[in-house]
Amino acid sequence: MSEAIGTREFAEKFGVTPATVSKWCREGKIPNCNQDGKESPWHIPKDAVPPVGYKRRKK
Repeated sequence: MSEAIGTREFAEKFGVTPATVSKWCREGKIPNCNQDGKESPWHIPKDAVPPVGYKRRKK
């Protein structure tokens, strides 16, 4: 994987919570994201997009 971002950066970019991003990664809804180990942070491709039909968090 060339460029990767973390769950927090992805969450801020798309207006969702980091917990939601982690859930999407676990469920395979964001392609090509991975972890070094079970408890390590997710590595998400910089050009990844949220799943179809996601809702931005209200401010």
